[in-house]
Amino acid sequence: MGEQKQTIDHTSLQHGFFQFTFPHTWKGIIPWVLAAIMFLASGVTLLISLDIPDVPPISESQYVDSLDEIDDDKSVSLGAGWEIDGDANFAVIEVIIVEGTLLHGYWEYDSDGENCTDYVDFYDDEILIVEPLSGGEGFDIIWSDEMGPEVSYDSRSCPGYDDWYIHEGDEIEIFMMELDGEYYMLSVGAEGNEPGERTEREDAQRISLLIVILASGLMMITTPTSLSDDIKNLKQRWGNLPFVHGEPGNLAPADGPLREVDENDWVLPPPGYETWPDNPYAPNDESALIEEHPDVVGTPTPATFTLYSINGIIFIVTALWLASDLTARHSDTEQQMIGFWMKIGIVLFSILWSIFAFRKWKLMHNIIDTPSSRVRSVAVGPAELVGQVRPGPKGTMSVDVGGSSSRRVQGVVSFRWKEEERVCSKDKDGKQSCKWVTRRTDKGGREFILHDGTGGILVDPNSWDKVNMGGSLFTWGASNWRWTVWVLAAGDPVYCLGRVETRTHDEREEGIDTTIPNSLLVVRGNQDIGMQVHLHRGTELSLIAGLRSTTEAIVVPIVMLLFSAIPFLW
Repeated sequence: MGEQKQTIDHTSLQHGFFQFTFPHTWKGIIPWVLAAIMFLASGVTLLISLDIPDVPPISESQYVDSLDEIDDDKSVSLGAGWEIDGDANFAVIEVIIVEGTLLHGYWEYDSDGENCTDYVDFYDDEILIVEPLSGGEGFDIIWSDEMGPEVSYDSRSCPGYDDWYIHEGDEIEIFMMELDGEYYMLSVGAEGNEPGERTEREDAQRISLLIVILASGLMMITTPTSLSDDIKNLKQRWGNLPFVHGEPGNLAPADGPLREVDENDWVLPPPGYETWPDNPYAPNDESALIEEHPDVVGTPTPATFTLYSINGIIFIVTALWLASDLTARHSDTEQQMIGFWMKIGIVLFSILWSIFAFRKWKLMHNIIDTPSSRVRSVAVGPAELVGQVRPGPKGTMSVDVGGSSSRRVQGVVSFRWKEEERVCSKDKDGKQSCKWVTRRTDKGGREFILHDGTGGILVDPNSWDKVNMGGSLFTWGASNWRWTVWVLAAGDPVYCLGRVETRTHDEREEGIDTTIPNSLLVVRGNQDIGMQVHLHRGTELSLIAGLRSTTEAIVVPIVMLLFSAIPFLW
C-alpha cells in the first residue's frame, strides 16, 4: 500500500461566532432529541398555565369576622387566567356550617380483602349555608367553578376509623372571593387547619421551568464541540489496516485483531509501511511532513458559542429563577426550603462546572500553545512531537493476552490487558446480581520510533506514568471469563509531550548513523516544573476535537458562577 494523499480544507476548521452542533452518535442523539421534546413540553405547559386563574396569596387578603368588614376599596381586578372580569374581594373568615356537607371521608378493602384504601369525596356542587363565628348574618357560598375544591384536613390511615364528614355544626376557615355579591370558596381549612394557598398557576409555571432546567442540562452535556463534528466529517474512512510487525527493514502485516475506527484514529490516511525507509531515523521521500502534522493543518479555532454554552446559561438562569420564585412568591415551608437548597446546589454546580471546564481548557491549550517541533530539527529540552508509531531498534512486541497464543497481538510497542471473571451472588431476598471482577492484569512497553515525515526519534513509553492508548483494541470471551487489551502499535498516530534528551553512548544501538542528528536523541516522560507530559494515541488534530473556545470554557462558567451568587446578596 502506497502513501495516500488527501488535503484538508483548513478554512473548515476556523469557526466563527456561533455554530450549530448536533450529536453524531446515538448515545448523544437520543438524549439530545429527548431534550428538544422536553423544551416543547415546557412551552405547552407554560401556555396551559396562562389559562389557570391567578389567585393572590392569602397573606394579601382581608381577614374579617363578618361580611360587613369586607372593604371594597381593597378589591382586586381579576386578571390573568380568570374567565370572568371585574373587581373582586379576597378574604379569610371563620364560619360554622349551618347547612350542607363539605366532604365525606371513608376507606374500603380491595377485592381480595387484604389491602385498604382511603377515600375523600368532595361535594363540589353543593351550596353551603354558613354563619360567621363572631355572629352576624349567614350567607350562601359555593366552590369556584374555575378553581375546584381545596380542603386542608387531618390525615387518617385505614383501617380503624368510621366514616367522617365535614358538615353541619363543624367550624371551618374559608379563603373566599366575593364578586358582584356572590361568594366563592377558594380553599378551606377544616379540623383546626388553615386554608391552603391556591398556587396552581404558579406550580404549572414552576413545572415548566423545571422541565427547561432538565432539558437544558441534558442538551448541554450531549452537545459536542464544533471541532468534533468537522473532524468527524474529515475522517473519510478507507478501512483500518493491520498493525505492522517486525524490525526496521524487515516488516510485515501483524497478526491479531484489527482496530475499529475510534476518536483517536487518523483523520487522514497515514503513510503505508511500504514507504517507510529502512533506516527508521531517516526522512521519508522528499522529507515532507505527514498530512496530519500541526504545521500542515494549522491551529483550528472553535466557535465562540455553541448550544453547549447557551444551554449552560439557560440552565443556570432558569434554575435561579425557579429557586428565587420558590422563596419569593407565596410558597409553603417545604417549597421555601427546596428553593433555598436549590440556590446552594446552583452555586456548587457553577463551581464544579468552572473547575472542570478550566482543567480541560488548560490541558487543551497546553497542547495547542506548545509549538510542535519537527523531528529533524528538534532541540534538547521540552518538546511536542506528532507523528506515526514505527518499530524501534528492537522491533515490535508480540503479546499473548492472558498468556494464551490464541489471543496474540503483534506489532505492539505499549500495552495493557486485564482478565476478568463474571461472579454472581444472591442477596437475602434471593435476587441474583452479577459483576465482572478483575483477576489478573499486565502491562509493558518497548522503545519505538515517532516519525513525522522529516525523520524518526526514539521514544521510551515506559518513562511515562500513563500512556493513553484510547479505547480498547479487542475483548475475548469464554464462558464466565473475558480478556480486554489496549495497545499502542506500529502504524498508529501518536502525540508526545515530553523531554528530549541526548542518548548516552551505551544507549545507542550498534551501527547507528550518527550523521542524522535526531538518531542521537530520545524522548522521555520526565516532567519539568510547570510542564505536563503526555503520550497519547492520536494526533493533535484528533486530540483537540474536544476543544471549546475560551469564552465557552472559561468566561461563561465564571460569569454564571458570579451570577449564581447574586441571590445570596439580596
